Amino acid sequence: MMPAQCARNAKRRVLKQLGAALRKVSDRIDTTPLYWELFRLGIQEPSYSIRLVVAQEFGTGGNAAFAVIRERVGLNSDPVQEYNDRLDKLKAWKRQEYEAWSERMGRARADRTSPGGVSAEDIGRLQEDRKELNRRYRDRRVDLFREFVMRAWMLPMLLGSVDEAHRDEARERLTKWLRHLDPEFTGGAPDLPLALEAALAQGFKYAANRRHRHPHTYLGGRNDLIRQAETVLQQSRCWYAQLSLLQALCLWELPDGAGGRPDGHQPFQRLGGATAVGTVKRWLSMAGTVNAVPGHPARPGAPARRRLHPFVAEAGDLVALALETGQPERFLWIDEKGVADNIGARAGSTGGYRKHSLWIAPSVGWSTLDPRAQRLVADVLVMLNLIERDGHPDEVEERLARMEQPGMSLPSCICTDREPLRPGLRVGTSTPPAPGSTCLPGCRFQLCPYPPRGGVPRGEIREPFCRQQQALLPGSVRRWLPRGLRRKTPHWVGMRVRELDRFWDAMARRTRD
Repeated sequence: MMPAQCARNAKRRVLKQLGAALRKVSDRIDTTPLYWELFRLGIQEPSYSIRLVVAQEFGTGGNAAFAVIRERVGLNSDPVQEYNDRLDKLKAWKRQEYEAWSERMGRARADRTSPGGVSAEDIGRLQEDRKELNRRYRDRRVDLFREFVMRAWMLPMLLGSVDEAHRDEARERLTKWLRHLDPEFTGGAPDLPLALEAALAQGFKYAANRRHRHPHTYLGGRNDLIRQAETVLQQSRCWYAQLSLLQALCLWELPDGAGGRPDGHQPFQRLGGATAVGTVKRWLSMAGTVNAVPGHPARPGAPARRRLHPFVAEAGDLVALALETGQPERFLWIDEKGVADNIGARAGSTGGYRKHSLWIAPSVGWSTLDPRAQRLVADVLVMLNLIERDGHPDEVEERLARMEQPGMSLPSCICTDREPLRPGLRVGTSTPPAPGSTCLPGCRFQLCPYPPRGGVPRGEIREPFCRQQQALLPGSVRRWLPRGLRRKTPHWVGMRVRELDRFWDAMARRTRD
């Protein structure tokens, strides 16, 4: 394991221990200031996996953690309006600073021709000042975005961890986020950014991972969350939000025995096959039925329904299998990057027991997943890295909107030809290729190439997981057999097996020094 990965793992362990300690002493001392520091750390932390741990520990912090939100965000504050107002102020600051810099540069250029005027070094320093201005704006813009993503992750979890005195307020705050997906509230197209829609969906899934016996599971809040998640599924415009919501609803739907053995272990329980399939069909029939595709308003009287994204359809099949078998850890995951980083232990027999209070424990890794789920996780991660790449919020939002092309669910670099991805690129001294510069002619997604090594916000896909993707492909002999007699490639992939094998081999070699 690389030193950087070891350091991140150690930091995650420390944060989990800190969260446990804060929850243990919160009834004896005021831990709100410490939760505020934890929140600030999450905003400033560059590692996606560390920010996620912070959000999950904060979301189980109960009243002390919720007090941070109450102090920082007024009850009458609208989250989208607040986000837009703070973004407008940040842009106004940048314009003001740039105008002042332009005046200084104009004077310097005018004085350069006069005797004793400014030197080329002075001009160079002014150019560096402009770069520093752009860097400061970018850092503040990213911090603002991270803050609201963290809040979107936390709120569904906080609804289950606060006590009765704060539950109504927590519910009201969450409702204020969700109404920005409601066309009746917005008077037309939803105005919640797609990235925040996806973050809210992730927050629902983190909350759904708590079983009935979890200390921060409130059954009344659970019912509220299920109702809200189904509404958001109907109003969703983003494939990733739909995938996360399907998995959340699945975890809430799983039967959870209230009794169990004296030692606290809980038996696996499952739904009947017909019941599981019928339940998932109902959820899939809801997905994206209210709002039109981003940037492509529906014609008057035309239905908003569009074809299911292939990843969402595959997730639906896996959700049905999780309900039918009662083993969600084989077919679902809580975080794509987390499960791909962790090999974990292989799933036990169907007659095993769970003793922890989460449906899917943090220790679960990709070896536990069914091969179909492993393939889906892999291509979801590739797609997320193509979308998020350098992490600039405005560009991420634009790419998320482009992903929802009417009549086109996946770019050709995912389903037919992965050569334009060029996964062997590395960050060098020159500027990396711009998104879209290596796309095939006519591609409307404009995502290629894959971000160079060191430029992936969620972190590199590690070599063992990439090698597993190769192992899931048919061997050199079996790939010539009829398709029904050999292991299959994912149904959304139409390229030759050897081409997909070359891609994952290049992805595996990226992380080597």
